[in-house]
Amino acid sequence: MQTNQTAAFSRTRAAFANSARSFQTRQQVVRELALLSDRALADLGLYRSDIRGFARDASRIPGAESLISAVLGDLRGLLRFHGTASAAGRPI
Repeated sequence: MQTNQTAAFSRTRAAFANSARSFQTRQQVVRELALLSDRALADLGLYRSDIRGFARDASRIPGAESLISAVLGDLRGLLRFHGTASAAGRPI
């Protein structure tokens, strides 16, 4: 039973890892861009107020599932699994 539960939350684990990686990348981009002078930022086509939005866009992982979506999907799968097991045990 434990292996089924572990497998059931694989989407959540992957989404959590992607979220953590995205957060770390976003923080690193913000840190590095904040160190640049206004002139260097202008050469990149950015204003200082654009740094957070740029970092958010740069840290997105294409095709990654959101954490909330993954948790809900895993819970639905877990409940469906338990629902079929209990229904199979009932006499018809």
